[in-house]
Amino acid sequence: MQVEENIPLAPYTTFHIGGPARFFVKVQTIEALQEAFSFANEKNISVLILGGGSNVLIDDAGFDGLVVKIELAGIDLKKNDDEAVLIVGAGESWDGVVARVVEENLWGIENLSGIPGTVGAAPVQNIGAYGAELKDTLAWVEVLDVQTKEVKKMANTECAFGYRASVFKKNPGRYVILRIALILKQERAPKLAYRDLAEAFAGISAPKLGDIRAAVLAIRAKKFPDLAQEGTAGSFFLNPTVSLQKAAELAKQFPALPQFPGELGVKISLAWLLDNVLQLKGARVGGARLFERQPLVVVAQKNASSHDVVALAKKVQEEVKEKLDITIEPEVKIIS
Repeated sequence: MQVEENIPLAPYTTFHIGGPARFFVKVQTIEALQEAFSFANEKNISVLILGGGSNVLIDDAGFDGLVVKIELAGIDLKKNDDEAVLIVGAGESWDGVVARVVEENLWGIENLSGIPGTVGAAPVQNIGAYGAELKDTLAWVEVLDVQTKEVKKMANTECAFGYRASVFKKNPGRYVILRIALILKQERAPKLAYRDLAEAFAGISAPKLGDIRAAVLAIRAKKFPDLAQEGTAGSFFLNPTVSLQKAAELAKQFPALPQFPGELGVKISLAWLLDNVLQLKGARVGGARLFERQPLVVVAQKNASSHDVVALAKKVQEEVKEKLDITIEPEVKIIS
């Protein structure tokens, strides 16, 4: 394990924002990961686990502790008659794995194409898009329990998955994800009910797996900025869940507002409200703005600071609360 000091974190995040880590280490083995935690304990400092940096905003002041960059690799695929088991290391590229699965003609995660970041972050957020979520295919997660120092497997049912939620997200710092296992199908199992995909394949009875991935990538390209040009962590806010009474009030006031059944109420489209009610597309604070083609997305210009992004997010939260009486929460993890 090679520990470095004062390493800028901006290059390790898709926002391209973040000051230096006091200490920084890349780990490729479980043993190195355990050694990293021993180092942090000896120094009595906090630990930040970093994957692809695609769902995090790090303060310009940096992180006064140890940043552990997870680079645990490995892809193991075993096929049987009608299913396949895919075991993947936490440091692998998520979209690289999706591309591999599609090439193998296996169904289950094609709708999750184009999501940036590493495999280890996928269970934390229970990543989802276009009518699919990780929990739909996940069999188990192998983790390092930081409290007990035990390496163990947690079944899908133990992960407490919800809308962009999991036991890992609810207990930050408790678990470090090492590997995941997915169950994929060899027979056709397309999920095309989501509006964008339904429109893309209208009149096409049996689209190919590769065509679905290509369609998802094309749809995402229209909604998200080019990371080579500007920074972003994708959707910055969660779609809020409101009570049945509040949902009825909103439906009466805004009949075109998309609503979906939620776990504890009714989930509503925040993007629609930001665009059609609050007219916040393109709203700006310093070098940060709400993306013109998808207002859930906060975009950071090359000169943007973390404070610009936080101030913009706060402005949006305040307007939604003041004008609609709805509380919204960030999906992006803010490290300050």
